[in-house]
Parts: sequence; C-alpha cells; structure tokens
Amino acid sequence: MTFALLAAPLFILAAPPSAEPLAEPPSTEAPAAEAPVVPPVVAAPEKQIASNVIFAEAFGSGLLYSLNYERIIEKYNLGLRGGASFFTYAVSSYGSSGNLTLITFPLVASYYLGWVKHKIQLGLGATLLYSAASSDSSGTRFESERSGLGLAATAVVGYRYIPRDSGFSFGAGFTPLLRASKFLPWGGINAGYAF
Repeated sequence: MTFALLAAPLFILAAPPSAEPLAEPPSTEAPAAEAPVVPPVVAAPEKQIASNVIFAEAFGSGLLYSLNYERIIEKYNLGLRGGASFFTYAVSSYGSSGNLTLITFPLVASYYLGWVKHKIQLGLGATLLYSAASSDSSGTRFESERSGLGLAATAVVGYRYIPRDSGFSFGAGFTPLLRASKFLPWGGINAGYAF
C-alpha cells in the first residue's frame, strides 16, 4: 500500500498531456487594422515645348515678309531661325518700265525667357539681301545705288507664344535693321504652327 501511494505521483506526472491545448487568456488589445495597399505613383511625363515652328512674318527681319522655320532648343532656351522671301514689282518712269526684285534670307538666333508658353524673345542675326533691276526695251535701267548682294544686321525684341506639344504660335516685336551705317527702325508680326 505504501508503494502504491509513493508510485501514484509518478503516474500522474508521467501521464501524456491532454490533446486539447490550453486556452490563451483573451487579449485586451484591439485587432490591428491592415494598412491599405497604396498603388505606386507614376509621374506623368512632362510635356515639352514644341521644338519646331513654321511661320509667316509680315515685315520684320525679312523687310516686307518672310516664310520661316525655327528650331527651338528648350534645354538652352534658344531658337535658331532661317527664312526667305521673294518680292518683285513693276516700276515705270516717263513711258519706260521695268522690274525691281528683292530677295531676303533672314537668319536669327533668339534667346527665350519667361513663362511656360508665353516668352520674351531677344534675338540677333543677319539678313542677306539681294536686289536687282531689269531694263525695258528702250534701255532704261531701274536700280538703286545698293543693287546686288548685301548684308544687314538685325535684332528682335518682342513677345512670342509657343505652345506645348503642338498648335498655333504667334508673336510680335521690334526688328530693327542696320546696313552700312543706315538704321531702319522696323517691326513685324508672325503667325504659324508649332509641332
């Protein structure tokens, strides 16, 4: 009997654990809310200013008019422009007649400063001029003292609207010309398409 009393604690300690796990005490903390999934932010590509402008200019650096192409280099706020014009008209004097012809090639480099689409234009360049005269059947020759090939310095101080991507472009400015110490205060307006 004494042996059974001594062995009973060993049987109790050696008994296999019960299959049911011990219950955990209830938590006093509120369940954590799952953080919402935020999609990654993808930046929209920044629109660039139109790089090419084709425009017509009335008066301006081409004297009477010019058709022009300008390449805009936005990185440097720079515009490089080339243009051309052709003009001929008949003249007569005391029964004689002839034609005077004027061809111009304005070349201008402009620096643009200001806002996104609205720019102040500051430019310098040169206009290549060619003037010629024809004579009539009576031999009367019509020409100026500056016939032939010539060069005039030109400048631009004005306003220019250049859209983002593509669209209508326009501008206006003061475009003086200087040739052989003769100064011509001049101006011009332009309109065209930027792309």
